[in-house]
Amino acid sequence: MTSTASGGQLAGKIVAVTGATSGSGLAIARRFAAEGATMVLLARGADRLKALVDELGSDTVGLTTDVGDPDNVRGAFEAIGAQFGKLDILINNAGLHRPCPFESLADQDILAQVRTNLLGPTYTCRAAIPLLRAAGGGDIINTSSEVTIEIFPYEAVYRMTKAGLEALGQALSLEFEKEEIRVTTLIQGVALGEGGGSTDWKDNGEHTHLVWPRLQAEGTVQRVMGKHGGQTVESVADVHVFIVTRPRGQKLDVVRARSY
Repeated sequence: MTSTASGGQLAGKIVAVTGATSGSGLAIARRFAAEGATMVLLARGADRLKALVDELGSDTVGLTTDVGDPDNVRGAFEAIGAQFGKLDILINNAGLHRPCPFESLADQDILAQVRTNLLGPTYTCRAAIPLLRAAGGGDIINTSSEVTIEIFPYEAVYRMTKAGLEALGQALSLEFEKEEIRVTTLIQGVALGEGGGSTDWKDNGEHTHLVWPRLQAEGTVQRVMGKHGGQTVESVADVHVFIVTRPRGQKLDVVRARSY
């Protein structure tokens, strides 16, 4: 077991991260804990959640949560309120990416992406606002994707959900600005690490034979990975720390982090 830093840039902050047990969420949890934050980890997998809580130490709380279930989210944030009375930072990192030819999309593929990518952050933001207000203000970071900037094949539903997420962030940023609640959209490119990279395209089950060859042939993979082969999840965590440590009075509405 490791313990969080007693000092650091985020000492005394209560931070909730969704999708905390893999990919960028895992790197964010580790980095914020190292900066002294008290971490509240939200994820569906109970076993991986417990392992991460054990790793990060006594200042960490794990709450098994399906962000697409409003009652589940409500219960998780009630638990945060009961234990801490406030929340300083919410990071909406959980996401579901299922590239697929549009006419082959199963109902469940559509619903799952909408629940996780769009409804999930809507539920978590709604539940977090009173706790952020209790803290005297704070930060929300919503993880979007460069698919909203560059149009890729087989990404219609994913793009739709991330565009909706960006619209949500714009609306909340205006609505809660006077309460010192800052909302930032992080447009994130491919990130390599535990659970990161191009695996969602490459290992796409029955559609792999369609998706991966076209993305390679049209240069999509090379374009998003860049000459450096993709950014790391650790560098993405650095960006999150930078955003939430901006001085009060400065707000970053949209940040794009990518490899080149």
